[in-house]
Amino acid sequence: MSTGKLKVGVIGCGNIFNLAHKPALKKLQTIKVSACMDIDEERAKDAAKQFNAKAFVDLNEFLELDLDVVEVLTPTYTHAELVMAALKAGKHVIVEKPIALTSKEAEKMIKVAEKEGLKLFVGHVRRFDKRWIQIKDVIKKRNILPMQIKKNEVQGLPFPADYWYWDENKSGGVALDLGVHVTDFLRWLFESEPVEVFGSGKMIKEQARERNTYDHFIMMIKFEGGKLGIAELSWAYPYPARYGVFYHHLDVIGKNGRIRYTPMDTPVVGVAKSQFEMPRFSPLLSTFPDAFERELRHFFECIKMDREPVVSAEDALIALKIAEKAKESAKLGKVVEFGGE
Repeated sequence: MSTGKLKVGVIGCGNIFNLAHKPALKKLQTIKVSACMDIDEERAKDAAKQFNAKAFVDLNEFLELDLDVVEVLTPTYTHAELVMAALKAGKHVIVEKPIALTSKEAEKMIKVAEKEGLKLFVGHVRRFDKRWIQIKDVIKKRNILPMQIKKNEVQGLPFPADYWYWDENKSGGVALDLGVHVTDFLRWLFESEPVEVFGSGKMIKEQARERNTYDHFIMMIKFEGGKLGIAELSWAYPYPARYGVFYHHLDVIGKNGRIRYTPMDTPVVGVAKSQFEMPRFSPLLSTFPDAFERELRHFFECIKMDREPVVSAEDALIALKIAEKAKESAKLGKVVEFGGE
């Protein structure tokens, strides 16, 4: 790989690009964003202006460019097609989580990357957040020996019923879209593999009932060594509009200690204006924005130095498979074994 700046192209210039990737990419000195593509021409042009880059709406024209890396920041159901097209065009790829809508798609993506001799990175950004890194470090250094970990990631999804998130065939629903964050997180902290999965869901908000998709979901995951992971995932939490977009909670119970972390434990400043407001700790779910910068810097360094990343595409595949098993369990109404299928 050249010692010069990596040439980066972005596909998808919507929410996650504007909230997370755009500010992170601007801070990185080792890359140059050369092109931005979106099916919405205005969004592509607006994004391209931020980097003095070229704007595209046509995928083939975009992939003909001399790019080292392509970032895929599009809805989940488009990941597989776009990622494989970029890999076959000779580009390394960074794709947002979930890696794909199904594990079968994800397996195909990984095989194409291996065949082409290219790197495929998946944005499991929780692993790059300083808080979670510190907690994992404390677990090791203090010999906590976790046996049960509970992780909540909940919000009030604000989008109307016709938005793609509410379509199970496009997002995978809350169990998959938010679920892969927590399934990967639990496996990462336990350093253990899943054995059995139980899932149960509810349809609470009108949008969920209208689209026949769960917006609140519980997972119980048994890991090797008798360890238990519990995940609460929700798009249905009825927070006031001006409160934070996301709430999370972590509780680690181990043989030698306990770790509990939640921003709700810390007194916050209340602002009384026309209504009472509480500042949100981050505009980005349960991740601080600098985690995206840390994540992207690491991925780009792995490309330049030909190193393996701290979170692999295989890790992302396993996280997806656990979420799929939880959905299967909810459908069957019983515990299901976690296997390689």
